[in-house]
Amino acid sequence: MKLLSCYVENFGKLSDFSMEFTEGINVIEQSNAWGKSTLAAFLKAMFYGLDAKKDPKSFEKERNIYRPWQGGTFGGWVDFEIAGKRYRVSRSFGKTEKTDSFHLFDLTTNLESADYSEEIGQELFDLDSTSFRRSILIGQKDCACEASDGINAKLGNLGETTNDINNFEIANKTLKELLNQLTPDRVTGSIKKRKNLITQMRQDITNLEGAADGYEKMEAKQQAIREQIEELVRIRQNYAQALVVASEDSRKAELYKQYERLCEEVHAKEEALERFAKVFPKGAPAKPEFDQQMQNVRSMEALKTSMSHGAFRENEKASWSKLSSMFAEKPLQMEAVEDSISALSDMEHFKGELTKLELRLEASQKQKNDVEQWSLSSAEVKSKKGFIALGIIVLLAGLLVGANAYLQFLPFAKGMPGLVIAAVGCILGVACIAIGTVSESKAKQAYDAFEDKKKDQLESILQEMDTLTGHINKIKENSTLVEASIQRFLGDYGIQCEVSQYRNQLYELKSLYGEYIRLKNRREECLTWNNSYEKQLEELRDFARKYDLYLGEDILGQMNHLQNKAIEYRMAKAALEESTKKKEQFEAARERSFWTREARCPYSLEELNTMIGEADQRLEEMKTIRNQYEKQLEYLKEQLDQRDERKAELEEVLQDQEEDQEKYRIAKLTQEYLQGAKERFVSKYMEPIAGGFAKYYGLLTGRTDRDWMIDANLNLRLREHGEYRDIPWMSAGYQDLLGVCMRLALVDAMYQEEKPFLILDDPFVNLDDKKVAQANQLLLQVAEDYQMIYFTCSKARRP
Repeated sequence: MKLLSCYVENFGKLSDFSMEFTEGINVIEQSNAWGKSTLAAFLKAMFYGLDAKKDPKSFEKERNIYRPWQGGTFGGWVDFEIAGKRYRVSRSFGKTEKTDSFHLFDLTTNLESADYSEEIGQELFDLDSTSFRRSILIGQKDCACEASDGINAKLGNLGETTNDINNFEIANKTLKELLNQLTPDRVTGSIKKRKNLITQMRQDITNLEGAADGYEKMEAKQQAIREQIEELVRIRQNYAQALVVASEDSRKAELYKQYERLCEEVHAKEEALERFAKVFPKGAPAKPEFDQQMQNVRSMEALKTSMSHGAFRENEKASWSKLSSMFAEKPLQMEAVEDSISALSDMEHFKGELTKLELRLEASQKQKNDVEQWSLSSAEVKSKKGFIALGIIVLLAGLLVGANAYLQFLPFAKGMPGLVIAAVGCILGVACIAIGTVSESKAKQAYDAFEDKKKDQLESILQEMDTLTGHINKIKENSTLVEASIQRFLGDYGIQCEVSQYRNQLYELKSLYGEYIRLKNRREECLTWNNSYEKQLEELRDFARKYDLYLGEDILGQMNHLQNKAIEYRMAKAALEESTKKKEQFEAARERSFWTREARCPYSLEELNTMIGEADQRLEEMKTIRNQYEKQLEYLKEQLDQRDERKAELEEVLQDQEEDQEKYRIAKLTQEYLQGAKERFVSKYMEPIAGGFAKYYGLLTGRTDRDWMIDANLNLRLREHGEYRDIPWMSAGYQDLLGVCMRLALVDAMYQEEKPFLILDDPFVNLDDKKVAQANQLLLQVAEDYQMIYFTCSKARRP
């Protein structure tokens, strides 16, 4: 994706401003207060609109901050291209979000397009506004890398499939509020409050327990008087029975009918119980055993769900097939990869040295050619030889003249003049010969010294050339060996590429191996779930065989059905036992003779009436005493009722306490599991981010040693003096440097295919001159993959 152009009608201090964007890096170098941050905010607002809530780092809402200073229409448009299509997104902003307007045009037809909605930022980048500011937009003095749930969702490719990770913060906040509400460690927590209440209630119950002893004694007295009354009542009843002896036969007939009804009821309950014989041929399992198996069934359902979610998708199957063929029999040794990367770095360094050595060799060759052109003229030696020849001629002339003076051949050289001339000529001739001989010897010595110096110089140059040639050949040989080694290493995993691609392929190989390990662990986890499922299924089948139960295909549904039937079975069995007990009690309440002997009375009616009157009088007296006991018991019972009420209340409070403690425990575990699940979720993309960070960190600092660590929450730590230190302990410039590297690595990991543009609002203001130069080189390299909008107010920070 890339930006094409923008037009700002009015936004903050910007008005009637337009700009064209090119591929690569677009540098906007302007002075402070020009509106660079405003333009960056405008680009973000075109895709996301204005934030409705106040940013914690700003003093006001965006709508108030960027309302046009000079009035007029509030908004503008941005042209962009994605997937080969060009669009224009246009927004205007009012006083409230309801008065905002949004339009999207297809620049091919200039018609409004429905390809994206008003949530175009979320749809294009799979990120909310906050996550966009934490990744694609790198603001001035805001380079820190802070993962959000939206970023985690994008990294996990979940942007369109689930909202679970986006709800993590909401769920975590809800759990935290629940834990604070329940906490046993603070007086505001319900568990702590209820603990104090329980202590008070137990004290009240202890105080009321004293009424129990008095109640038991009074109850014993009342029981004694009640037994006496009951005894008198039985006696009176016997007397009354004697009065109704005539009706005894009809009364016995009614009892027989009652007994027959009890027998019929028992028979009906037996038939009702027998109807469960088909369901439970060997009897219904006990409730604890059934509950245990139901727990297994639910566990199996959970395992089925886990296996379903954990199963490879089609793309993952293809990926697993490819990766397992690469790594199953030949696991990747990370040390070997790192060694290869290090060897590549060394090789690149030595290639630079090779260039220097070749230049030195070329200079030596030129020097050798220059020395070979050295020469010393022999004219001087020749002139000396001519001087000797002249001396010989003069000497011969003198001798001839002397001979003439002696022989008198020539008239002008006769006599003494001739001898003088001859002597002078001989002297001059001898002198010339002597001088010429000495000069020639000196000239020859100088010529020989020159030739020796030239020879020594050439030998020195040739020796240096041999040394340079040896170094050059050695470097070339080492480079060839390194290239061959890496080629063989990559070839072991089926990778063939140019030397220039070795480094990228090594990093890609590390990334592929990380994906292989992730898929392997997931596959092994699925196998573990499957084994657990089969084990629990076999245990359930043993249970079914033990009681001869039919489970069918829908095991959970059938077990629920059987559990309901088991409840009905136990209820039917209890009903039969109750009816049988009533029948047996009816039989036990009557003597055997009752069924065969007729009732007879030995007293007269007058005697019976007198005895009944005496019994009634005695009953009245005893009832008076009983009433007195009852009044005393009522008072004591009120005390006991209060105790029982407090106990009942205590039981409810204890139950509530137990439920809250269980809620607290579950919420605590849920919070821990939720955090663990998130960490496991994000850990799968740590390796790509770490690889990207290593690349950009190396480009920016020149360091390749891995003296840093990234955890599952994307927190970065650097190793200093043997310990890993948090980034806030570093200088502001170093924090910005590390933050930019993490941001770039994060964007690399999030966008594997369609690359977004990047907005950098002067993020290197805190860097020193050396780091700024390295940062500029980093920007130029990043610009090869991303379109960048780079704002700065300094020429030194202009790449």
